[in-house]
Amino acid sequence: MLLKNFHLPRRSYHCQTMRGFFLPGLLLFSFGLLLPCPSLHASEAAKSRSFLFTGIGIEQLTYREQIQDLELISSDTELTNWVLLVEARKTLENLFIQAKGAIPISTDEAWEYWTRAGDFEQANTLTYRWVRADVQMGYFLHRLLNPYIGLRWAYSEQVRSDFENISIPGIVGETATEEVYSFSAAIGFQGEVPFAARWSLSYFAEYLLPFYSNTKNDNLPGWEASNIEGFAYALTAQLKYALTGTVSAALQGSVGKQHWEGSDWIPYGAASVKWPENDTDFVSCFISIFKYF
Repeated sequence: MLLKNFHLPRRSYHCQTMRGFFLPGLLLFSFGLLLPCPSLHASEAAKSRSFLFTGIGIEQLTYREQIQDLELISSDTELTNWVLLVEARKTLENLFIQAKGAIPISTDEAWEYWTRAGDFEQANTLTYRWVRADVQMGYFLHRLLNPYIGLRWAYSEQVRSDFENISIPGIVGETATEEVYSFSAAIGFQGEVPFAARWSLSYFAEYLLPFYSNTKNDNLPGWEASNIEGFAYALTAQLKYALTGTVSAALQGSVGKQHWEGSDWIPYGAASVKWPENDTDFVSCFISIFKYF
């Protein structure tokens, strides 16, 4: 959130958890395992390393901000979005090139609260969309340890409305939209191990450092904060089941974090504005299908 005239919720804090979505997804996945298919080992699908992949599931974002020099801290705001995953990988001898994307297809809304030195200051509703696209190149070093490097483009959009501030009576019905574009360099490792007939387990671990970012807010025309320092990391596990020699289903879970240091105070007219230090923790669960070639 960008600070201008600090007026932004009213009702009790609202959040959703993943519990209501996880069970139906798990049942659907389990049903898929009952479909008839010829006997085969999970490693058969892995022999053809090029693949197309698509998945759908939920991603829970926990977002918070703080401005330490003003003693302003926001609540942990939790939002649960439905997200579409897409990925493609091409194998060239011992090298692989892959592209992947995460695209929100629905967005949740929750209440965000601010306190100043422990006292209520401001509240507002919040929606949060986070889009990521990655291009990566790696090397098949070992079944358990395949390093890769990559580039990530990311876009986040936060829409805030229904502002209530301690110094302004009533609800202010305006809307403020914040957009953040960034490019990050990534380094990671991935591996896959078959452990039973038709079954295999994969993992992915990556760390990202941004080298470009730009933040804007439509309530502050002409204002922007660029090249803010930060980092991100993610851990992913996939439990795969080979339906045929070239098709696998998977249950995927991820956890991770994105951190931005926030900007300095930037002059804006007769005032100064800053982009607060902020963190996004995420947990996701997806059902996916792989088509190997």
